[in-house]
Amino acid sequence: MNDFPVTYLNFNQDLTCVALGLKTGYKIVNVEQKFGRCCSYKDDCVNIIEMLYTTSLIAITPLGNEIGSSPRELKIKNTKTNSTICSLFFPTSILNIKLTNDYLVVVLESQLYIYEIKTMKLLQTVKTNSNPLGLCTVSYDANNCLLAYPSPPSATETLSNLHNSHQNKSNANKSAGNATSNKGDLIVFNINKFLPIMAISAHKNDIAAMSFSSDGSLIATASDKGTIVRVFDTNTGVKLFQFRRGSYPTKIYSLQFSNDNKYVLATSSSLTVHVFRLGEEEALENKQKKKIKTIEEEPENAREGDEDDSDDMEDNMDVDDEDDEAEIPTKQRKLSQGSSNSFNSVNSEDINAPVVDQNRLSVARLIRRSSQTLGRKAAQKMGDYLPSRFSSILEPTRHFASIKIDAKNKDLKSIAMINNVSSGQESLSLNQVDSRDSDHLLHVNVVTSEGILYIYGLDQERGGDCILLNQYSLIEE
Repeated sequence: MNDFPVTYLNFNQDLTCVALGLKTGYKIVNVEQKFGRCCSYKDDCVNIIEMLYTTSLIAITPLGNEIGSSPRELKIKNTKTNSTICSLFFPTSILNIKLTNDYLVVVLESQLYIYEIKTMKLLQTVKTNSNPLGLCTVSYDANNCLLAYPSPPSATETLSNLHNSHQNKSNANKSAGNATSNKGDLIVFNINKFLPIMAISAHKNDIAAMSFSSDGSLIATASDKGTIVRVFDTNTGVKLFQFRRGSYPTKIYSLQFSNDNKYVLATSSSLTVHVFRLGEEEALENKQKKKIKTIEEEPENAREGDEDDSDDMEDNMDVDDEDDEAEIPTKQRKLSQGSSNSFNSVNSEDINAPVVDQNRLSVARLIRRSSQTLGRKAAQKMGDYLPSRFSSILEPTRHFASIKIDAKNKDLKSIAMINNVSSGQESLSLNQVDSRDSDHLLHVNVVTSEGILYIYGLDQERGGDCILLNQYSLIEE
């Protein structure tokens, strides 16, 4: 992100504000209904910034470019007085910071430090071995405060023991107990009890992104391939949802649940945002119930191979509908013209069909959609007579809606969240969008490392292409 003005992007815990780390300090911007700049301060070049809800307490780590600054230093600051409350130095560079109302979690490459936020007393140190990306996620429910991090390579035996201790729970994650390789495993840790409570075998490859729902009941994961997004129940370890993001490898920058747990958003290096719906139709349990031949009728060895092969088999046989759009020259979207044209084209279509943005149409995209339609038809014809892992390849669960960010730099990073306010209730809706159409649009806020906030409209009933409603620069004075 060195080529961009923003060095770090992060939403606060309740998704009402975004914190921007800059080369000259930091800014905190309110992205809720009352859009506006909250505060801006000069400081060292910021590497990481973490807010504590909308309080004046923040935690920052400098990038270490300036004389006297170090990426090993953690500063707890008061934004009202612009003063440093305390400063801590760690053995190696700080890779991630997480704040809750009760705890501070500092992530190094091989350790996690857990502090009591009120007294800054060190409560526990957790060894994680190599974690170069600083992957870590926490839940913010005081009664269910969970921490998740990638499993260390030496934890195979621990995974088995943890699985055996939970084997009485129905439908527990079967692959954890038989794991011989745990590159894609994660540990769920109860911070209140200071104990690991579960091991989940999420992927065959290394994990690239993970995120808890706000209540800690769900966790979403993506591997470094970036093709599959999975959602697990944190009480049982059961895989509830599996989504196909794309077939070409890409880097997942962020995963984010909506506050009501109805959607998961994934941003990636392909300049796309995918919105996955966590509904009854998408649930794996309900998808299996629709099959005439149930999974119990398949051979035992076929059932055991379903989950193990899903990453590799689907990656080799599926087709993506988003990642290669940039290869075909398309009409560049403008804010006023693009949104109005999109809605005019949408209103003439079937009211139950997914929204299609005319500015994103291309020959390549039409071909991809046709191939996916053929795959779905083949799945309907043959899916009941094939093992579940083959039918899931023919008819994978894809995104409910998607966004293509209008940017040219492939290194652009982004984060996204759903604002649970419809366009009809918000002052930022477009004049050209009919009020009857805007009533059921949710706002998707996308913030990029260029310092731009994009506000898109998501049709809750139809999904499809999200429509650009507005955009703002967050770094201009």
